[in-house]
Amino acid sequence: MLAEKRRIETENAPASTGFRSQGLVAGGIFFGAGQIGAAMPQPGVLREPSTDMAEAVQLTLGHLDQVTLAAGLDRSRVFEVSGFPKVAGKKDLIQREVVNFLGFSPALFTYLEVHDVAAHALIEMDWMATADASVSAAQAAEWMRPLGHGIEGQTIRSGPFLIWNRLAGHGADLGEASHALLNDLRAKLESAGGGLEHLVKMTVYLYAFDPYPQFNEASKEHFAGLVPPTRSVLVSPQVTGQARIVVDAVALAPV
Repeated sequence: MLAEKRRIETENAPASTGFRSQGLVAGGIFFGAGQIGAAMPQPGVLREPSTDMAEAVQLTLGHLDQVTLAAGLDRSRVFEVSGFPKVAGKKDLIQREVVNFLGFSPALFTYLEVHDVAAHALIEMDWMATADASVSAAQAAEWMRPLGHGIEGQTIRSGPFLIWNRLAGHGADLGEASHALLNDLRAKLESAGGGLEHLVKMTVYLYAFDPYPQFNEASKEHFAGLVPPTRSVLVSPQVTGQARIVVDAVALAPV
């Protein structure tokens, strides 16, 4: 139910840049927004990103852990971890650091090498965790398994969620393309009886880093007055292709 959607914010992790939530609880799942591998010695102070991948992964997971703790949960509930490094050939290292940090291998692990991430860090990561005793890690993993897979643009109903993969936005610049994409998302949600207020997670792929502020401005306009979704923003021309922006999205299914 929409009433289950709860925003999580904490000063113990890097503050959100742009119009997004650090974390959200919805439909029995905790969604953690993308974090990068930069140390935060005190609230509001973020150092330069680490230049060592193992350390960067550890720092990133630590930030995600703090947001999860702020939700009243802990890392033992994590069932999915996504890693988006801008350095090739690091999958085994990243998986090893994830297992070392969690103490177990999550049911789902997403790995995609990208061109760039926020603050030009080595890696951006996000994760999901169960947030309700009635939802097992296996069940949550099955609900989220279609994310990033399946027919592009198709509406997928999975448990209490709607999922869309590879929605593309076109336009003269990133701002125009972002508006087009968010309008498309709104239309898809309205056809299901809801709206953008149901959106809980976005994995955003941009064609270039410099126009990133245009996407933030579009997000601010479309989510004004709403609890914004969590998101990871990645520069990945190999994903966007001819589009300026491509998004995988999860929404709480309207009831």
